[in-house]
Amino acid sequence: MPRITDTQPELPETPIASDAAKDERAEERNVLTLVLHQILFRTAWIFKTESVILPAFLDSITDVGWVRGMLPPLNRFAQSLAPVLLSDRLSRTSLKSRWLARTTFLMAVPFLSLGGMLLLFGHSSPAWFVAFFLTSYAAFFCVCGVNQAAYNTIQGKLIRPDRRGRLAAISGNAGSAVAVLMAWILLRPWTQHQPPHFAYIFLFTGTTFLLAGFTVRGLREDADPIVTRSPIDARRRFAVARQAVRSDPHLRRLCCLAALFVCSQLLFPHYQRLGRIQPGYEGRMLMVWVVAQNLSAAAFSWFSGRLADRRGTRAALRWLTFLAMFAPPLALSLAEFADVRWYWLSFAWLGLVPVTFRMMLNYALELTSRENHPIYVSTVVLCMAPPIILSPLVGDIVHRIGYVVPFCGIAAVVLVAWCLSLVMVEPREVTFVQSVPGDSIEAE
Repeated sequence: MPRITDTQPELPETPIASDAAKDERAEERNVLTLVLHQILFRTAWIFKTESVILPAFLDSITDVGWVRGMLPPLNRFAQSLAPVLLSDRLSRTSLKSRWLARTTFLMAVPFLSLGGMLLLFGHSSPAWFVAFFLTSYAAFFCVCGVNQAAYNTIQGKLIRPDRRGRLAAISGNAGSAVAVLMAWILLRPWTQHQPPHFAYIFLFTGTTFLLAGFTVRGLREDADPIVTRSPIDARRRFAVARQAVRSDPHLRRLCCLAALFVCSQLLFPHYQRLGRIQPGYEGRMLMVWVVAQNLSAAAFSWFSGRLADRRGTRAALRWLTFLAMFAPPLALSLAEFADVRWYWLSFAWLGLVPVTFRMMLNYALELTSRENHPIYVSTVVLCMAPPIILSPLVGDIVHRIGYVVPFCGIAAVVLVAWCLSLVMVEPREVTFVQSVPGDSIEAE
């Protein structure tokens, strides 16, 4: 007689359940791949921190204040213009991950070139080397702007909105941990040497960007329908960006917030200069400042990512903007009243600035449908460019009258940005509809 059991026969998996499970596994793989990409990306980034390493290198080849003030406009204009010009190409390409891989590879070229030039000429750099450095700096950030647009577009395509905060938190913590470890092993001895071994720093940076580009091959992305490429038309791209701002009041507020907040970047080259003129400064402190900024960026990424997933991107953006207004007065207070060994706290507070920029772009992704992500992201970045024109003027003011007036003035501008964040909507509570296919969006 056959034995009777309570085991029920397994029901066949339905096609819908099978597709859902497959999508879930693909998303998990993509999250892990993007985390690995960001770990290597952040490791490269810590070795070229534009608030510490690059201004210190520029100071080693020239001491002209307005030249140091050229770094923020080159940075921001390069990051702003290139994505707008190429946003249509990015939106029309079938596999966005190819753009992320190629631009990450290209970000290695300026640093490999700079490192090779330093090995060739040593510390007796020719007179034209300042121009070569500034050109390489601008080229790097042109590619970086497109890379940023590609990364955010891939996030919008492959990662659900309620998991993007988790991605930011994991990549921020893991990336900063690895970056700090590598900085302790390599950057510490390279910066202790006088003058610092900038050639080794730049060569390592370029090599790590190359490795980050290879990781993108692990992404699982379904090809979008092939769309005929249109020629790059600068006037049309700017017209599309202007139309997006005019038709969407929520994007308009975000662009105003971005234009105000980016003024905090005007001071980036001067924080390290303010610290280096303090009594008791030592070369190894450059490494300490870099580590402090990157560890704090990880902490702020975790905090803002969790807050964005639970309460929405607007809440995270409000808190980050509020905290950022205290960065300039904190640096002034530490320089005036504290020992230089405590000046690392100002760089720890600066770690929230790049996190705020990333949260702005996440907010832009939630304002529109996926096919419009490239133009929305590039439009927000473009609106950050005009205020940066003032950077050489700020550098000249710092050189002539000191740090107090420009630092307090920028803190007041960021305060206005925070007030603007109080009247912005939470995208997850608003329904958005497409008004003009492919180019502009209007929110209801």
